[in-house]
Amino acid sequence: MKKELQIKIIFVGMLLTLVALLIPLFIIGHYNFLSVDDFGYSETAKEVWDETHSVIKTGIRQISYAYHYWRTFQGTFAAEWFTTTTIGIFGRNAYYMGTYFTLGGFVICEIFLFMVILKKILDADFFRAGIISVCIVGLQILLTPVPVEAFYWFCGAVLYTVTFNNAVLLTALLILLYYRPSALWKRVLLYAGIVLLTVMVSGGTYGTLIPMLLLYFCAAIWYWYRRNPGRWFVTAGAALYLTGFLLNVLAPGNQLRLSAAYSTSDLKGNSAVTAILLSLKEAAFYIAGNATPPCLILGVLLLPLFAAIVKRSKYKFPFPLLITLFSFGAYASQFTPTLYTLGITGPGRILNLYRWTLYIWLYGNELYWLGWLFQKKLILPGEAQRSQQEQGGYLLGGWIAGGILLCIALYVWGGTTLTSVSAVHSLYHKEAQTYYAEYQERLSILEDESVTDACLEPFSSMPYLLFFGDIAHNSTNWVNTSAARYFGKNSVVLTN
Repeated sequence: MKKELQIKIIFVGMLLTLVALLIPLFIIGHYNFLSVDDFGYSETAKEVWDETHSVIKTGIRQISYAYHYWRTFQGTFAAEWFTTTTIGIFGRNAYYMGTYFTLGGFVICEIFLFMVILKKILDADFFRAGIISVCIVGLQILLTPVPVEAFYWFCGAVLYTVTFNNAVLLTALLILLYYRPSALWKRVLLYAGIVLLTVMVSGGTYGTLIPMLLLYFCAAIWYWYRRNPGRWFVTAGAALYLTGFLLNVLAPGNQLRLSAAYSTSDLKGNSAVTAILLSLKEAAFYIAGNATPPCLILGVLLLPLFAAIVKRSKYKFPFPLLITLFSFGAYASQFTPTLYTLGITGPGRILNLYRWTLYIWLYGNELYWLGWLFQKKLILPGEAQRSQQEQGGYLLGGWIAGGILLCIALYVWGGTTLTSVSAVHSLYHKEAQTYYAEYQERLSILEDESVTDACLEPFSSMPYLLFFGDIAHNSTNWVNTSAARYFGKNSVVLTN
């Protein structure tokens, strides 16, 4: 079988595999509902939406909410505005849309970025670029450390995953602008998208904030070094990002929140220098501890695709050691915000970012070093091997065997915590259905106007992907009071 036909078969197989992984993840999202922070976040936007059913009016109303939040709790103004606006609109009637926003956006943005890098910069063909993109995204999704905070708990998922998605998309658009589309309307769309995403990411969560700042300024330097016509626009974009960044990190609410955290716990921050050094240490340990057999097996499977791309690419792959060190520094910078403020590496939604970017770092460096070795003629296939490769050799057979080995390794290391496996397990054993049915029973009490003090039964089923938290037995708990305000009750409490 010819090599190119084998490549197309592998592409179709991997694409169908990704679709099969995603279907149960979207299905189970329809059994999800409001919990924990969602009540407080959606409260004010819900009131406007119920009264007007106007997206514009709801969004305008939430500007004041984001400003108040910026002054009193946290500087992530753009992320707070977007999260509270969307959850106020969808709320309990279409809560599943949070999964479509986060998981669907994650897949689209990641694949788009990988395709832009591979096709635009490295001149890769569509099918090899597609296989690489789909495989990396599939691994990222399957091995997401805390999937409930990544794709299902609306509040945390939109704040962190959507900010990450926006940064990924912004990076792709900055690359596309470098190649300056000939059509004016395409350039205008690129300009508008870059400005909007610059504001959204600079006003987003901190795990993504610093790495994107480094990438933005490197892009501006590269544009000037290459005398690209878009250099003035990218420089203005970097200045806009820096402005948003400073508004975010210097927000008065940040200090108020930290003071409250320090007074109620044993957490304490570090100096800037200490936090940076700890970030480098933590990042190195994280990479060493999470470069597991599944991701190493995929790295081996990707080798022949990488080799085919770098052999035909005109890119020179200069300074590989410098690229590795810089990319490691950018990766480590994700750890800095929480180590600086709280002295910890962060909760699950931040751990998700570490895992996703780890795979980008690993496979990106694998590709770059392989390209450098080919450019320096340190590794070249012999003539007999090259002839065999033209006929296709055992590429398809190797991928089938490697794919089986990868599946075994994934299950050994992930088990039922693999996102798609967990979704199928919960759906098959009716965990998700029971969870949602019990919520409907709660809802009948919470929406009953004759009930002023709601007493609710605990959940008997708490699916791994869906359950994040619940109200408490104490009616004065902050989750209970938020739920009470949301449903218009005097109190909400969990029975014994």
